[in-house]
Order: sequence, then structure tokens, then C-alpha cells
Amino acid sequence: MVKNYYIQRDSNICVFRIIPKIRRITKLTCLLFLLSANLVLASHVYAQSVLLSVKATEKTVMEVLDEIEKQSEFKFFYNSKLVNVHRKVSLEANGEDVFVILDRLFKSSDVRYKVIDKDVILTTVASGELSQDLKRITGRVVDHLGEPVIGANVVEKGTTNGTITDIDGNFSLDVNSNATLIFSYIGYERKEVLADGKHNLSVQLEEDSESLDEVIVIGYGTTKRQDFTGSVSSVRLEDSPVALASNLNALESLKGNVAGLDIGATNSAGGEPSMEMRGQKSISGSNDPLIVVDGVIFMGSINDINPNDIASYDILKDATSAAAYGSRSANGVIIITTKKGRTGKPVITLNATGSMQTWQNRPELMKGEQWLESVMARNNSSDLSWLTPQEALNRDAGREINWLDESTRTGWVQDYQLAVSGAGEKLNYYLSTSYADNKGVIIGDNYKRISVLGKINADITSWFQIGVDAAYTFSDYSGVGANLNMATMVTPYGMMYHDEENGLLEKYPQTQSIVNPLWGVTDGSRDNIDKRNNYRINAYAVVKLPWVEGLSYRINYAGNMSKNKEGDFYYESNYVREGAYDDESRYTPAAYQNLLAKANGTIKHKMTDSWVIDNILNYKNTFGKHTIDLTAVATRDRKDYEENILKGSDFAANGNTTLGINGLHKARTQKVELDKNRRSNIGYLGRASYSFNDRYFLTASFRRDGASVFGANQKWGNFAAAGIAWNITRESFMENIHFLDNLKVKLSWGKNGNQGLDPYGTLSTVKNGSSGGIRYEFANSSNIIYGLQADALGNANLGWESTESWNTGLESAWLGNRLFFDMDLYFSKTTDQIFTRDIPVMTGFKNIKSSMGQVNNRGVEMTVRSVNIDNRDWRWTTGITFWLNRNKLVHLYGEDLDGDGKEDDDISNSRFIGKPLGAIYGYVQNGIVQEDNLEYIKANGVTAGIPMYKDLDNDGVITSMDRDILGYTTPNFKLNMSNTVTYKNWDLYIMLTGTFGGGGYYLKSNTAAYMTNGSGLFNSNSIYIPWWTPENRSNVYPSATFSGDGGRFQGLQNRGFVRIQDVTLSYTFREAWVKRLNIQNFKLFLTAKNLATFTNWEGGDPEVGTVVRDDKYPVLTSYSLGVNLSF
Repeated sequence: MVKNYYIQRDSNICVFRIIPKIRRITKLTCLLFLLSANLVLASHVYAQSVLLSVKATEKTVMEVLDEIEKQSEFKFFYNSKLVNVHRKVSLEANGEDVFVILDRLFKSSDVRYKVIDKDVILTTVASGELSQDLKRITGRVVDHLGEPVIGANVVEKGTTNGTITDIDGNFSLDVNSNATLIFSYIGYERKEVLADGKHNLSVQLEEDSESLDEVIVIGYGTTKRQDFTGSVSSVRLEDSPVALASNLNALESLKGNVAGLDIGATNSAGGEPSMEMRGQKSISGSNDPLIVVDGVIFMGSINDINPNDIASYDILKDATSAAAYGSRSANGVIIITTKKGRTGKPVITLNATGSMQTWQNRPELMKGEQWLESVMARNNSSDLSWLTPQEALNRDAGREINWLDESTRTGWVQDYQLAVSGAGEKLNYYLSTSYADNKGVIIGDNYKRISVLGKINADITSWFQIGVDAAYTFSDYSGVGANLNMATMVTPYGMMYHDEENGLLEKYPQTQSIVNPLWGVTDGSRDNIDKRNNYRINAYAVVKLPWVEGLSYRINYAGNMSKNKEGDFYYESNYVREGAYDDESRYTPAAYQNLLAKANGTIKHKMTDSWVIDNILNYKNTFGKHTIDLTAVATRDRKDYEENILKGSDFAANGNTTLGINGLHKARTQKVELDKNRRSNIGYLGRASYSFNDRYFLTASFRRDGASVFGANQKWGNFAAAGIAWNITRESFMENIHFLDNLKVKLSWGKNGNQGLDPYGTLSTVKNGSSGGIRYEFANSSNIIYGLQADALGNANLGWESTESWNTGLESAWLGNRLFFDMDLYFSKTTDQIFTRDIPVMTGFKNIKSSMGQVNNRGVEMTVRSVNIDNRDWRWTTGITFWLNRNKLVHLYGEDLDGDGKEDDDISNSRFIGKPLGAIYGYVQNGIVQEDNLEYIKANGVTAGIPMYKDLDNDGVITSMDRDILGYTTPNFKLNMSNTVTYKNWDLYIMLTGTFGGGGYYLKSNTAAYMTNGSGLFNSNSIYIPWWTPENRSNVYPSATFSGDGGRFQGLQNRGFVRIQDVTLSYTFREAWVKRLNIQNFKLFLTAKNLATFTNWEGGDPEVGTVVRDDKYPVLTSYSLGVNLSF
């Protein structure tokens, strides 16, 4: 029997009375929660899958509803005083779903229905909201290309009656016969359509040029890109193909997408890439850009930010853009904006990605016979008597080991995120949680991360807004990775196990003190802990002062706390002695017992606690053709660091190490170290922006900063900036030039600072206790009295590294906004470089920190974006970024000790006045000495088969006077290209990145790529090298006996490369079954990262600069399969 219920609706409060009372509590609880929270997600799965047959002739509505209940699990709820269920109807349906039947049942009536799971709620249209003369309007909303607009708002004008479009852009709405429908969506112009008797509408929305005028985030505020005079690049990550790549780090998505920003490679599980903007400015200080998250300076680790929570990046590159952050912005600013809810019903989003990782271009080690030939050649040996017993045993048995194979595996990454978001007129929220697990290619290289983020913003009134977000991140780096250097050097005939049956590793596979690369990784002889917890909270309040239009006050608070636990413990078994491979006594309990004195461990507890408070007063208004934007900021921040270190060694007295790292208090020798420091900053900013008629723009700012880390005489610094811009295309004389849509030229100047100094770095320090090394012992006492030792000489005049820079450029759009070209030219000089200088020892000190020196940078950046194809089915866009940077050391110590009238170079540190940083200084190689180079051999006392060098001073002998600058470690230029192709539901994204050398740039020493000898061991393994012999007169590779010439030979190689960095193929399901499952978005995707690298570099990855016989981990290739679901 159909149940009756009564509803009295008051705001969001619903009171129910259901007869009969059975199951009332359950129904009431569920319905009240769902309705009052407005989080009802109608499940159409069951409704669409069950087909019903109903035949009714002059039967009441109640009877028809009873019949539906009998054939299905649907239950109907309604107020019998409002819904006329005694009305007679005639209806016939054969194998149709409930929606079709109910539409026909209540056609031309005032009854509305809502399906919640298997409950159907019947209501009537409120009096005055709609007339009784209703009709159903259906239709489709598309954009200018004919593509569906998903989630567009459709509202009957003058009422609250409305709906949103589905995944195909379709909608259905019951309205008055004379209704006007309003269609709206973000980024499109609002459109009104008169129903006028129509039952099906086709509506096309046009892009809103004003709303599409990009808003960028700058220091302590936002502005339109068109109004800004500085150099800012933006990357919109949310919903872009870039976001589909399997990135576990928040910066990897920027790689190759921003001209002038160098993001390094990530080559370990959970690793952080390097970053540098517009060249190296500081010689010994940090060159990292400042990170800002949601408008507030971020004082944590970049790995604490979940990449899946990021909506966009804004990169401030020039002084005018970054000047708002004063003393810490000389290296640029990266502003990260996290996601927030979107207007409409709540959305549940699930992202899941699984990735497989491999090591491409892995060095190919010599096999057994090649290794034997190499060892014999480098040692002039004619037999194999030098083989150890285990090597001879394995060779005779035909057993070989590729130690790189044994030290690696197929890597796997799992990355999951679940988010719930939504927004209403007054409230915006975003909640997410994620889990990432990365087992790297190198055995033992593991990483796990769990993160949670919650954000909520609320408009309390029209003039008062508040917001808060909180996040927690747990990261686990515990474990030790295999030693790749050892894996490269161990003989292929070495012994992996001392007990193969039980899988017990042999520490010394071939003796010669070469350790098994997996020792301490999988054998249980070492424990490693590295667990990190990060907590952060941001809160803000905005007050729009009502008595002055455009005036607002905002206060930001950001708190960040990290608690990390790191530790290592080396068990006694880690120190097993070297010996014969079949001497099992080395691994017995008795042998281990004798090694307890060597067991040791360290545990560190680190805590960082920081906070930032910003007070921001802003006034923005427009007066006719004049627009002004005034900002005043007072900000303070503080960062406290505390580290407690406990060390313990020698467990002989304890008799065991069962407790491992948790038993350091049992060690005979215990040591506790404490470290604690604090740094504080305070700043005041004033900024003014002015525009006239959207043609002429002016920005100026001044900031005064104080920092605790600097000397007493230099704690305060002043930083100013100014910029102008002119939008030429808005001039009247450009009206008839139709191929040029936009052209803005700009010029800016500014001064920023860099805090390249640790806390207390300007103070004189002393050492006390045993660490000072000053002991007083008296004959009549066994006590030792320790004195104080002066450790460092302070410098009260130590101050900021200051960077003064100029920037000029243009931003343009052509051919109906199909082609975009931006270019920036810049020049900067960084003065007062912070150095540790040697001083005369007669002062009692060896060195002192000083401010001196100057480094200049200049460069060009270009970005080209094009829309190549744009029609109903196809869209193809291309992006190209290019940048070139040159730096120069202008001044250093200011000394001219040789009296030549020029400032002296610092040759020992390869720093040369007037030359770029990263100079490589040495002897110019001229091939390999051949047997017929008799004059060279006689003059230099060398033999054939070793490297030959140029005699630059023509004295016939190679001396130190023949040294010269051979090249530079910095790249020549960078060039990247991305393409995005969309065909119907398919999307393909490809990113190519290139870092180029040439002209002596991007070089690095890689001697092991040329030398057969030189490892320090007579029988080490490596890659195969075609060494010089009298029969093979190579002019590239020295002889096998050549083991070095005192550092003259450098074996320089060009690290230039081109990489297929990202490939993403995705398919978005828009079929009808997706709609029936109530899925808002369903996307499957395949991605490949670092798919291929083209380079002449030998060894490991050229970007990391991994040489032959190096312990650096490789840059991995990953293949991913993922899904994005939204409900």
C-alpha cells in the first residue's frame, strides 16, 4: 500500500509524519540528511535498468503507483492533501522505465517527482512560482564549435525553477507556457531565450571576451594580465592534459612549459627537482625561487603539496612582478593556487593512476670475456692467475652476474585521490585525500605519501568573507637503495651469496674490498628510518569596508609545522670481515658476537615550526577611463628549527642489538647533540597600479624588509620597482589592422633581495667542551677541564645579496586570436655576493663571511602558441618555449695581486672575471699521443697511448701555462614544444623538451667513459671501451694502462639532449550509458613520461649528468594507465 506523509517546509528544515509508522525513523533520518544538506545525488542506475509494464483504464493515480511498487522496489512518498492521487487516468506502458511512465502519468498536472535511489518523492509546484499551465522544455546547449556545454545553468526567469545540462549538453525543464529561459556558464555570455510555444531548443553560447581576460595571481593580490606591466607566465593545470601525467612532485608539471624556468629531473622515489629562474644569480647562496601557496609564503617542503590538488601556477619572473616579496624574491616567485569547488551540485571526483617504471639507456656492462680481456690489458697480464677462487669457480661453471640487473627491478607507482567539492552562492568547499606509493627501479628506493586537504570559503555577508584550509601530509622515505657505483664495478664472476640456498648475501663478492651493491639493502644488516609529518593551516578574513567603494582589508595567517624522524642503525652483521668465499665462519653467531663493538646507530628528531601573518589593505576603483589599484601590506613571519640527535656505538657490553635503532640507550658510548635556531622577517609594502582607458598602464612599488639573519648594521633593506606598459592595439590608428588582435609592449625595472645566509651566520661563534679541542689536565686531578675555542669571526656588515634587473618585452595575439607570440628581454646584476673569504691567520681565524662580488645575467625568452585547427570535431594547438641565458662574473674579491691592472681570477674555484659561472679550466686535449709523435713524446717524457694536449704558449712543453677555459657547465639554450590534438572524445598531448650545448656550453667531465683503467682497483668492471693499442690507434680512447695524469685529462662530453618528455592519450566517455549511471565525467587515459632521450652523452641521464661509474640514480621512463571519474 502507498504510504502517506506530510511535509511542512521552512527554509532547510523538513518535518515528516509518515503513516504507517513502521520504518519511519529510518526513512526520516535518511531523507532529512539528504535533503537538508542539499547533497542528493539522484541514482538513476536502478531506475534506468528496470523496465515496467502498466495497463490502466480509468484507474486512480494511487492504483497506478501501487502497480509500480508491485513490479519494482520503488516506494512512493507524498502529501495526500497536496497531491491528488484519486484522479482517474488511462495509461498503457510496455517495457518502459519509471521516468517515462511518471512523465506520462503526471503530464499536464502540477505534480513534480524526484527519485532518490529507490524512493520517489511527489510534490506539487509552489503557489505563485509556476502557473498550472506547465509544459516541458527540452534542448541542448553547445558552444561556438558545436561542442556540448556541460553543467550550464538553465533557469526560468523570475523564478528559482532551474536545472543544469548533462554530459551531452542536454536539459529538460517544466516551465510556464510563456516562460523566458536564462542560460549561463562561466566563460560565456549570458543568454535569454523565449520559450514561446517551443518544446525543443537548441542554444549556442558565445565566449565572453571579458571573462576570458585571464586573471593572474601576483604578490598579495590578483590582476588582469592585460593590465600588468611585469613578466608573468601562467600554467592552468586543472582539467588540462598536463595534469594527467604521473607526477608525484608539485613542480614537474612546469617542466618545459615556462620560458626561463629550469626545473630539474627527478631521479629518485619522492625526490625533489632543482629549480632555477633566469640563470644563476648567487655564487654560494640559494638560487631557488620563492614558493607561495594560495597567496601566502610557503615555508614547508614542496613535496608536502599534493600535485592533484593544484589548479594553476603563476610564475613571477621580473623584478616588478616579484618585488612584492622583497628580500626573498631575487630568484623569482612560483605562486601555486589550489583547487576549489565549482558552482553547482556537489561533485565527487576519483583519480586513480597505476604506473610502470623502467630504466632506459642503462649502461651496458662488460660481460665475462670482455672483462677478462680488459683486466689483462690494463695490467699487462698474460694469464688468469689473478682470478680469485670464487671468480674462477663461477667462470668454469659458466655463471655470470650482471650486477645492474640484480640491483634493479620494474618500478611501480600507485596514485589515488578522492575529492568532494562544491559551491553555492555563499559557500565554497573542497575536500581531498590521496595516497601515493612508489617502488623505484633501484631496489630499496621506496616512497609513500598520504595527504589530506580541506578548504572552505564562506561569504558571511556581502562585505565579510572568511576562509580556512588545513592539510596534513605523511611521507615515508625509509629504506636504503642499492649502490649503483658498486654494481658497475663488481666483477661479472663475483659471488652473490655465501649461502645461495637460503638467499644469504655475500658482502664481498670478489674480495678487493668491493662491497655487494645490495649489502645493507635486503640482508637485514642495516635499518633506515625516514618518516616525515607536515601539518599546515591557512586562514583569512576579508572585510569590504562599506563606506568606501572598492576598499577592503584582508588578514592572512599561515602556520606550518614539520616533525621528522630520521635514523640509521648498523648491526654487527654489517661489519662481517673479508675472507675466503667458502669461509662460513665469518657469518656465525660467534663471529657476529665479536663485532658488537662496531655496531652503531643514529636517530634524529627534527621539528620546524613557522608562521606567516599578512595584513593587506587594498583599494581598487574605476573613474571613467581611469582605474587605480592601491595595496599596502604589513607582513611578519618566523621559522623555528630544532634538531635532537642521539648517537650510540659499541654494544659489546649489552651483548646484543635486538632493539636496533630503538636501543641506542643500551650502547656503551652515547652522544647527544642539540641544534636550535630561529629566523624572523618583517616587511612593509606599498604598491600602486594605474591604467588609463585600458591603453596605458603604470605599476610602482616600494618595500622595506628587516631580517634577523643579517648583521647588526645591515638588518634592513629597501626594494623598489616600477613598470609601464602600452596596449597599442587599443589606439584608434590600429582599428583597421585586423590581423593583429592584441599588442602590448612593456618595460620594467626593480630591485630584489636574496637571503643567502643561515641564522647566526653574521655572529662570532665559539666551541666548548670536547668539540673545541682545548683540554686542561692537571697532575693532581683526573678531571679534564675544557676551554673555549673561537670558531668563527663575525661580520656585523654582512647584508643582502641584491639583484637589480631590467625587463622589456611584448605580448601579442594575431589572426583572430589563432597565433600568440610573447617575448621578454632581460638584464640583471646581483651584487654583494656572500662569500667565505680566506683572511690572514695572524687574526686567529682562517676565514670570514663577506659581501662582495657581482654577477650579471642577460637573456631572451620567447613563447609561441598557435591554434592550428579549430572546428566541430578537430582542435590542434601548439606551444613553443625558447630561452637563452648568459651570465658573467663582473667582480669578485677586488684584488690585483699580480699588478697587471686587472682584477684577479679565482682559478682554484674556476671563477674568472668577465666569464660565465661554471667555467671548466684545464688543458686543451689534442687527441691521443701516437707512436710517431716523437717530438711530443721526447719533450714531455710520455709514451704513446695517453692523452695529448695543445702547447698554447709554444714553448714545446706542456706546463700549467698551457691551461685555458675549456667550456662551461651551463646550457647554451633550451627549446621545448608541446602539441595538443583533440578529435571528438579523444585527446592527445605530446611534449618535447630539449637542452642544447654547442659553442663550449653544457659540458661535463666523464673520464670513465674513455678510460679503461683509473677506478683505483685493478679488476673493476665498467662499460666496454675500445682502448688504444699499436694496432688500434684510437685518437679518442687512451691505452688500457693509462690510469690518469694528475687531473689533466677530463674527458669532456656534451650533455645536450632532446627528450620525449610527456605523451598522454585520453578518451572522454559521453555515451548515453554514462548519463544513465549518473556519471558527470568519465575519462580513461594512457601516459608515457620520459619516453625516449636522444643524446651523445655516455653513462646515465644527461640532464642529471650521471657519469660512468656513478652512484646517481637514473631518470626513469614511466607508462601509466589511469581513470578520472566525477559524480
